[in-house]
Amino acid sequence: MGFWLFVIVSIGSIPLAGAMARERNRPSGKWLWIAAAVGPLAPLALLILGNANGPASAN
Repeated sequence: MGFWLFVIVSIGSIPLAGAMARERNRPSGKWLWIAAAVGPLAPLALLILGNANGPASAN
């Protein structure tokens, strides 16, 4: 059961990472491949990186 949950979450993170990348003005194609490789860590990395146009806020 745990393996299939990991697979479903990993597959679900691919479109999420693409949408987040477009929202943050980052290349969505690259982030789709990154999400396919590392799974749910890609959306977390996008949250940490923030927008591409300016520095991330320190708040």
